[in-house]
Amino acid sequence: MKKDNKETIELTRTEKVAENTEKFFVKNWKKLTIACAVIAVALIIIAIVSVMNTSKQNKQATAVFELEQSYGSLTSLDNTSDEFKTAFADINSKADELIANAKGYAQIKAKYLKALATMEAEDWNTASAAMEEVANEAKDTYLAPIAYVNAAVSYENAGSQDKALELYNKVWNDFGKDCPESPKALFNVARIYEAKGDAELAKATYSQLVDTYLSTTGSEYARIANAKLITL
Repeated sequence: MKKDNKETIELTRTEKVAENTEKFFVKNWKKLTIACAVIAVALIIIAIVSVMNTSKQNKQATAVFELEQSYGSLTSLDNTSDEFKTAFADINSKADELIANAKGYAQIKAKYLKALATMEAEDWNTASAAMEEVANEAKDTYLAPIAYVNAAVSYENAGSQDKALELYNKVWNDFGKDCPESPKALFNVARIYEAKGDAELAKATYSQLVDTYLSTTGSEYARIANAKLITL
């Protein structure tokens, strides 16, 4: 009997919970329906945005690849030819479009390729400023030291040895000996000192290059520097 009473009490409690739950849904069905609809719409929007972002990234990656291909073709042309001028204009147009519509890596890479094309055109003043801008924007990415070296090359070709020296030194000082561009940068520092007639600084820098890389990486620049030390 006690057992039946207990079961009746439990059943009554369950019925009350069910009844209250039913009343809640009946009373608030519209709010709950709207809330569910809002959640559903939000999930759909998130899915659409995700697909759009992926699609946009894929398009930008394709555009960067095509720009790289165009630059590769440009390097085989005589930069005084009409064909080069046409190809150069096309690269600039594509790069500008990508720069305007992309962000992050795609935008920076487009600026870099445009600057490389400008170097091929031997417009050294424009190229030097463009490459330095890329290097500053790229910051800690692999492009930064490469762009600084290219900026230094452009400055040197434009007749600004001191600015070139500054940027070559920056690669060595900021990115360290493990950076792939550092041996080249350090070699060019020594070479500019040599060109300026400062034999002692040139020797010291060549020696630093040899000591850092010759027995470890066997860098080509270290081997050339080692040969240079014999003649200085």
